[in-house]
Amino acid sequence: MEHQKKLYTDTNLLIAFGITLIVVMGVTNITPALPAIAQYFNIPYSSVTLLVTVFTMPGILLTPVLGILADRIGRKIIIIPSLILFGFSGIIMFFIRDFTWLVILRFIQGIGVSALGAINATIIGDMFTGKDRTIAFGYNASVLNIGTAIYPAIGGFLCIVGWNYPFLLSALALVVAWCALFHLHNPEPVITSSLQSYLQAIVNIVKSPYVIGLISTTVLTFILLYGPIITYFPYIISYQFKGSSATIGLFMSLMSVVTAITSSQLQILTKRFSEKNLILYGFIGLCISFVIAGFAHNYFWLTIAIIIGGASNAINNPSLLSLLTSAAPSQYRGAIMSLNGMGLRIGQTVGPLIMSSLCAIVTVNWAFYIISGLTLVIVIALFSTLLSNRYCTLR
Repeated sequence: MEHQKKLYTDTNLLIAFGITLIVVMGVTNITPALPAIAQYFNIPYSSVTLLVTVFTMPGILLTPVLGILADRIGRKIIIIPSLILFGFSGIIMFFIRDFTWLVILRFIQGIGVSALGAINATIIGDMFTGKDRTIAFGYNASVLNIGTAIYPAIGGFLCIVGWNYPFLLSALALVVAWCALFHLHNPEPVITSSLQSYLQAIVNIVKSPYVIGLISTTVLTFILLYGPIITYFPYIISYQFKGSSATIGLFMSLMSVVTAITSSQLQILTKRFSEKNLILYGFIGLCISFVIAGFAHNYFWLTIAIIIGGASNAINNPSLLSLLTSAAPSQYRGAIMSLNGMGLRIGQTVGPLIMSSLCAIVTVNWAFYIISGLTLVIVIALFSTLLSNRYCTLR
């Protein structure tokens, strides 16, 4: 128990937690302000959603580039300017009264946050090994979900004062940048090869069936998180149960709380199960969650589905990150984690599209059943091929 206390009070890990809170701040803090922003600028709500789209857009292309730079010139050299760019662009947005400039600054802020999550995961992977690495990722997932639970409430409260006040939260990135500059003592990669040799090594790692399987698992994880869960659990509450926006917020916050609590207990689970088994159990839990959501006819059953879904996601993603950071030497880890970040973005993008397409063909209830069945088939295929023991070099 003393060992675990030392782990989650480690100064370097606490700074990594701070970076995580900045990463999840980007969207969750301004979401409650979007209607007020649309009203202030007298524009349609569909237009104000550009503030979300242009924020996530830079990450698709920039994440792998910055990941390579993090391997070649160092993690902190990328992390600190990114935090500063995020913080100052957010502060400037507080004073902007032209929507076009607001969109431009959101794009710039998106550049700042684009690789933060991937490089932060790389830093955690650099600092810890073995079960400690999985536990550290579990704690980080808890912090992430605490952020996703409280930021909408904080943003909504600040929005009462004014539509632009939620942007001031971005200033916290400058505090985290200061802490990282003077107090983050992470191992940095040592360059021992030419750029050509480095890129060839990255290609060889990525060509590994095991790494392909892990990144594919990331894509699947975020398809399920952003498709059925984030997009269509609210649909069930709003259109089937006639619930209010406040009810939707309450249930989604419940999922974040469940995920945070479960993630914080990974040190217990990792003593009994391997990371691969935890990922498998996480997917099975998600399948069960979707089946329950499909036949849920009241809030009780939906609550059960949300609890199972939140707990399943909590044991899935930290275990996946732990295996992926172990799959590459530290001098290549930034690039590999950045490619995984691209997979994450792809999952976020196509998840809602897949679920919407299914719902256009069948009912929402049957869409949940179909997603559950397809997930089970894909997971069986992944674990019997790319993630099978003959490709797995880790124990």
